[in-house]
Amino acid sequence: MAKKKPSALDALTRHDEEERRLASLRDALRQAAALELGIIVLDAGGGALGSEGLRVAIRKALGDGSQGPCAGRKTAGKPGVKGGDDGQP
Repeated sequence: MAKKKPSALDALTRHDEEERRLASLRDALRQAAALELGIIVLDAGGGALGSEGLRVAIRKALGDGSQGPCAGRKTAGKPGVKGGDDGQP
């Protein structure tokens, strides 16, 4: 029995389903990342800054924010990675 050639419409449907699945996964990962960052902020005493103070501190730490989320960041050969409190650059 010969296999039916998949139509472009079937492929588009599968593509749209995959996009929805990936968007859902992205949302779940963003939520998990926000929780991790929130714990770090609270452990570092960031709760005393309040939400606006924290936004200002983050913008200053990352640059002025006018050139995107990583403006002004310098890395040591690792794109998008900045040294933490473990002594690494």
